[in-house]
Amino acid sequence: MTKSDFEVEYSAQFEGLDEVPPDRILTEQVRVVYRLLGRSAWLTLALSMFVAAILRNHGQSVWWWLTAQGILKLSEQVEVNLFYDPVRVADNPHRMVQWLCFTQSLHAAGWASLIWITGEHATPAEFTFILMALGGVLSGGVTTYGAMPQVHAAYIATFIAVNVATFFHLRDLLPDNPYFYMTPVLCIFYCIGTYMNTRVSGADYHRYISLGFANAALARNLAAQVEKVESARREAEAANAAKSTFLASASHDLRQPIHAAGLFMALLADSRLKPPQREMLSNATSALNASSEMLDALLDFSRAEAGVIAAQSRVFAIDDLLNEVESELGLQADEKRLSFRLHESGALVASDPALVRLILLNLVSNALRYTESGGILLGTRRRGARLVVEVWDTGIGIESEQHQLIFEDFRQIGNPERDRRKGLGLGLAIVRRLARIIESEVTLASRPGRGSVFRFDLPLIEQTPADMPLPTNGNGTAIAPYPKPPAGDIGTAAHILLLDDDPAILQGLGALLRQAGYSVSAVDTIEAALESAETDRPDLFICDFRLRHGRHGLEAAIALDQLYARTVPVLLITGDTHPDRIAQAAGNKIPVLFKPVEPRRILDTVAQLTG
Repeated sequence: MTKSDFEVEYSAQFEGLDEVPPDRILTEQVRVVYRLLGRSAWLTLALSMFVAAILRNHGQSVWWWLTAQGILKLSEQVEVNLFYDPVRVADNPHRMVQWLCFTQSLHAAGWASLIWITGEHATPAEFTFILMALGGVLSGGVTTYGAMPQVHAAYIATFIAVNVATFFHLRDLLPDNPYFYMTPVLCIFYCIGTYMNTRVSGADYHRYISLGFANAALARNLAAQVEKVESARREAEAANAAKSTFLASASHDLRQPIHAAGLFMALLADSRLKPPQREMLSNATSALNASSEMLDALLDFSRAEAGVIAAQSRVFAIDDLLNEVESELGLQADEKRLSFRLHESGALVASDPALVRLILLNLVSNALRYTESGGILLGTRRRGARLVVEVWDTGIGIESEQHQLIFEDFRQIGNPERDRRKGLGLGLAIVRRLARIIESEVTLASRPGRGSVFRFDLPLIEQTPADMPLPTNGNGTAIAPYPKPPAGDIGTAAHILLLDDDPAILQGLGALLRQAGYSVSAVDTIEAALESAETDRPDLFICDFRLRHGRHGLEAAIALDQLYARTVPVLLITGDTHPDRIAQAAGNKIPVLFKPVEPRRILDTVAQLTG
């Protein structure tokens, strides 16, 4: 028996799934037939009673026929409703098929015998009525036994056998009336036609049942795949959280002593040193700055991971920003004897200047790090309504297959020795995150041995600053142009309360603030800070975020707010860069500086907060 096109397509579609055992399909076919028998038995019993009422003039034989029909139909209902057991069907479906063939053959014999009983004395009208009734019963069998052609075959075979016997019986009784004795032959042809329809229906049932099992298998496989994907996602999230926690913990533990060392070096720089000592101090400061830059990269990475960086768009001149970057990094280019050129355009853009500046600093620093000869070009060019910012270098270049890899976390090209002077491999990962925050994208073009160019674009503004209204925030308030902090006011007599659990930082920061002219109370616990604040009201409260015994600076700030009704400004200086901590600090709208902090920046911030 050859496969149909449907079966070939089905096999190809579900290839690789477990093959459905034939007994499982047979079990479902038996269950379908029993469900249909339970619905059709009452209808066929009603039809039997109707036929007997019409043919009641044929004597007791009709009533005996009706009695037999009633017994068969009621027995079938009792079996379906009281004794049918799906579990027993599943245990031995072949036995149930045999039982169905036997019982349905009895039903077929009952209906087929109707012509034998009434044929001798039936009128033409009654014969027509009988044929219509039998035709309806045979047609209904296509539906009832459609799921199992073998049961219908037993039914039809019995029907044909009785009709053959009826044919010879009527021919002997009515040899001169072929219209009567040929009626059973007509029924035989009808039986064959209905069985052919049942075979088609049976093939469809088989396919649909197989599809049901296949769909169930697909659903199970899909659920298993979804569970695998979900498990992989949870593992990835756990790994990412562990990475962030590790980075934050390592960053915090490293930032504390580096911050303290920076404070002491700042104090030492103002003392009287001999030239060799000042040179050693300069070398130590350079090494400390290198460590600080690495930690700053970790901080930027953590802030991007925490999702607390939000773009504050405003209109500014891009050339001013390019010149700031050149001023800040030009000295490094001079030290390596590289040219550093700018291509100014006089263009205005609308974006966050702080984030654009951070992107440029990372890109230019990266270019300087991997360029040994030639130079750096920092410029812009117009592209429709966008301004493309470009950083060109004549460095080592990047192979095309590495273009996407270099934007991954902790990925470095050309640094197999892990030289700490070449950073941690986070710069470009941070650049891509920041570019997406300002709704831009960083692209790369490079030729190995010839150099690279990194590009990102910004919205171009065609109006002049005088004609351009200031951008507004969500509540309609105008956003002022990008500010620069003022220098600290040396000699200010403000009183500062300092809280930190690190004795070295308390000593170093306290000395720095006193040297700048401030009055300082330094404590290492929240209780001591509140006691000091009650005795001498501070003009500024500076505290660390992470304190002893799991306590934190926000707790101290809240207690101080309750004491002085939020009139004392607070400054957090912390080395905790976990994304959750960063988000928590940002949510409390308290100024935060992340260790290590340059002493000059601390003094500038203190001057701002103390007025």
